[in-house]
Amino acid sequence: MATTIINSHKVENFTKWKEGFEAGANMRKELGIIIKGVFQSVEDENHVTIISEMPSAEIAKAILSSPELQVAEKQSGVISTPEIKILNQII
Repeated sequence: MATTIINSHKVENFTKWKEGFEAGANMRKELGIIIKGVFQSVEDENHVTIISEMPSAEIAKAILSSPELQVAEKQSGVISTPEIKILNQII
């Protein structure tokens, strides 16, 4: 069963962040990550939420804690600690 991830964070500049996010498309595909949606806060366009699916909670935790992701987030302008929810659908 796929695991849903909700990842919210503040970015320095949405356009810069989006370029970095789009550059990671091939890596996400190789890891089996499916993006369900990318959202901007109504109040702050630099507050971004990504909803994605990953193959399992274990894979999600490994990816989300990887040094490579942390470097990519920093390079794309993430300026807050991401708020991450790892969810398994029950119904």
